[in-house]
Amino acid sequence: MSEEIMGSLSPYARRPPRAMLPGSPAERRLRARLAEFFLVRMLVAVPDDLVSALSALVEPFERALRLLGRLLHGPGRRGDWDSEAGRLALALHGFHWTHRQTETEDPPGAFTAEPGKVTVRSPWGRGGTAREEYAAACTLRRIPRLRRRPARVDLAFADGSWLALAMNTRGDAARLRADLTG
Repeated sequence: MSEEIMGSLSPYARRPPRAMLPGSPAERRLRARLAEFFLVRMLVAVPDDLVSALSALVEPFERALRLLGRLLHGPGRRGDWDSEAGRLALALHGFHWTHRQTETEDPPGAFTAEPGKVTVRSPWGRGGTAREEYAAACTLRRIPRLRRRPARVDLAFADGSWLALAMNTRGDAARLRADLTG
């Protein structure tokens, strides 16, 4: 098996609903959901913590920039959560949910590839035997020339779904592509 290459889901892939994460809690009450709204968080944080208030105020602009990036770079995933791409994304999000009980935008992972198969493992506990992992059969997806990014690797699955990975460097992306094609 090849070496582990660190990377993450594309920042333009959508986050799964909280209810789909392994061991997720029951639906939160309306009051708890309203407390997470950016304007409420900003107003509550103003007297105590100016930095938290400003970060809550900037949050809608970050979301708008993420949507603009998705428009320019293309989407990060195609297929339902029941497809192979959705299950791989859920596995990555699930690693972080079970370890830290937090939701992440683009969760990192350690990837290894063989011809026709990619395996993703949780990024912590490298070298340990009890690491969570998920394996899926896939190939490289052809990308239109204008949307090609040197550090992006698009995986195509047999059910027609696909998923984009953002590797840390161009060299990591090239190694993962080479390992996947054989």
